[in-house]
Amino acid sequence: MPDALARQRTLATLLLLVAAASWGGNWVAARAITLEVPPFALSFWRWAIALGLLLCFTAAQLREDAPLILRHLPALVAFGVIGAGGFTLLGYWGVRYTTAINATLLNSSLPLFVVPLSWLLLKLTVSGRQLAGLALSLAGVATIISAGELQTLARLSLNPGDLLLLGGALLWAIYTVLLKWRPPLRPLSFLFAVVAAAAAFSLPFYLWEIWAGSTMTLSPGTIAAIGYLAVFPSIVAYICWNHAVAVLGPNVAGFFNPLIPVFGTLFAVTLLGEPFRPYHLAGFALVLGGVVLTSRR
Repeated sequence: MPDALARQRTLATLLLLVAAASWGGNWVAARAITLEVPPFALSFWRWAIALGLLLCFTAAQLREDAPLILRHLPALVAFGVIGAGGFTLLGYWGVRYTTAINATLLNSSLPLFVVPLSWLLLKLTVSGRQLAGLALSLAGVATIISAGELQTLARLSLNPGDLLLLGGALLWAIYTVLLKWRPPLRPLSFLFAVVAAAAAFSLPFYLWEIWAGSTMTLSPGTIAAIGYLAVFPSIVAYICWNHAVAVLGPNVAGFFNPLIPVFGTLFAVTLLGEPFRPYHLAGFALVLGGVVLTSRR
């Protein structure tokens, strides 16, 4: 039994790494097409395409789970609005009005929200080792986003885009903690309901954007980016995250959030041709050390 539990935790840890990598690519893809695709259009099409893909694999499950879905519909809508639709709307909107440095830092703030929410709602506590790991991970993130120059952090200032990103991080923290009371649906049925709620929630904002005169520029690059967003951050990452939170709890899962900008930096270097510096390597080492401290049992 202890070996089986250890294997479950190891698998959950690997799933958190996959989720972090998928979401790291999310911000790179969104930044790459921010001039071609308005934020609300990007959010809607991300969820709408993901919904269509999920329907191909979940039709049978949905028919069997239909009574449960109807019984828990308000809760499922709340999960979709908070943890998917609202989070991406605020995130994609905020990225247009803030710097990449600020966006990366603020999207690493999840543990700062998850820990007090977990204590308030779930009565979960945090060990000294976990706090040390969190501090180590955040130090790694700060090293990466400041290019190894502490005065860069001192010059950071909040603007409306920063506030939007902070709001998105808060919504994601709420979603993560509330997974404790997730309706008893099978994983794909639950994800389908969440994605459907996110697409429906995003639609009025997208229609308003069209009415206001915003347009999308379709090209192979934008189609590829939206396709990536629909598959990996929207489906693969959510499946991994939801399962891992159920095994490890929201506190441990939240401590993996600083890995997202690490993967984002790797993808930016690999795909966008941004230079790799020594401070990147130092930051990666600090973040990974923090993750090891917080995830060990």
